[in-house]
Amino acid sequence: MSNKTRIIAIVVLLAAAAVAGWAATRSYLLSRAERSSPPLLETQGEAPQPAEPLVSDDEGVIPVKIFSPSGDGITMEERNVKSSSLAVTMAEAVLEEYLKGIRGDDADMKGIGVYRDRSNILYIDFSRSFRKAFTGDIKQEYYLLKSLYETVMRNVDGIEDVKLLLDGKEVESIGGHFSTLSPLKETVGEDAGPPPSPATEQPQN
Repeated sequence: MSNKTRIIAIVVLLAAAAVAGWAATRSYLLSRAERSSPPLLETQGEAPQPAEPLVSDDEGVIPVKIFSPSGDGITMEERNVKSSSLAVTMAEAVLEEYLKGIRGDDADMKGIGVYRDRSNILYIDFSRSFRKAFTGDIKQEYYLLKSLYETVMRNVDGIEDVKLLLDGKEVESIGGHFSTLSPLKETVGEDAGPPPSPATEQPQN
């Protein structure tokens, strides 16, 4: 075999090796790209669509238990509110439903704000109409505070106690029978005992 023939053979072999290497590299890159693309869901009669994310931005609607004071104690009604993982946002939704059950025709009775401190005490700020509208006896005042406390504690996670404010300020009492200068657990929590009898104390002026 002449030198010229050997050179031509070597060139052909090198060209073939280059083409084979290019083909292998291209096949690898295409395979890798397919593996990294979003999975497809096949639906009959439709083009393949990207898979939906497991977590949705819309947290949906959930049922909550709203407690309201009544002449004979406390009533409970289940209502639906928009769910939230944030305690303050969830409390705002729940308390709006709570006020619907007690405000009646008093359009001035409304929630002003909800705050949580480092001890996980939830501060609920209502307008002063919350106090002005109350005209009951000691037992009815107890049920008012108890229903507020239970509405929050049964529906809002991570809360240890509830503190009531009116127009951004502390108040001594709603009806003159129970102090609201401290959080409500001491007065109406599970360890506070049964509701008092109206005969045990007369409303204070």
